[in-house]
Amino acid sequence: MKFKHLKNNALNTRSSASGVGLTLVKMCIIFYCAMPLRGQYLQLKPQRDVAITSGLVLHSGINLLIEHNHWGGSARTWEVPVLDGLAQYRLQPKTAKISDGLAMGTALAAGAITWAMPANQRREYIAVGLQNVWITANLTQTVKVLAARNRPYTQSAGFVSDSRDDHYSFFSGHSSITASVATTALMMALNQSNMPAWGKATAYTAGGLALTTAALRIAAGKHYPSDVVTGILVGVGVSVLNTQLHRAR
Repeated sequence: MKFKHLKNNALNTRSSASGVGLTLVKMCIIFYCAMPLRGQYLQLKPQRDVAITSGLVLHSGINLLIEHNHWGGSARTWEVPVLDGLAQYRLQPKTAKISDGLAMGTALAAGAITWAMPANQRREYIAVGLQNVWITANLTQTVKVLAARNRPYTQSAGFVSDSRDDHYSFFSGHSSITASVATTALMMALNQSNMPAWGKATAYTAGGLALTTAALRIAAGKHYPSDVVTGILVGVGVSVLNTQLHRAR
């Protein structure tokens, strides 16, 4: 990998992790709905989940500290051979906005299957889904600040830095969080007894929206393909591991 350090101080100036917090608020809102059915797949254990939540709060605090002190150093960029040859080096604002909308659609689709959930799994789905997103968001934020990889569009000719921009690229938060949301929904829909066909279809829709969101992040010039691939792997991996940890025995 060849590194190119960017000296523009504005590239290292960014706001706090408001996007992560906003995502968690959205998840809290959309998951409060259900209808009574029968079945059980997930199980919460208070002591374990309190420990997980405490660890997540601590990790979020560390993220804010790292970000505030810019421990990532100067923004830099690199390319992964072959894979990142598909990167787009011009910002496409409209495409970026569409990807934002599809990311919200992923969350809405994942939340919609709560209507098809058994009553005794509603709380479990909400708790595990929020944990999965929070863990994924924390990991994403930590790696973004420490890696300090610059977005592709900042490499285009005539680029002018805006201190309001979030220039950190590796790895993609849209890709990791939507992958986490969609994976949680799919695991629940495919393993939950008495899940109606429309519930499974909605979970598949969440998966499709998540993949489309990831593709559009590349098309918008916001991320290198390696950012998106890594984000998807992290989001899926976190959700699979943490959901399995809560699986009823």
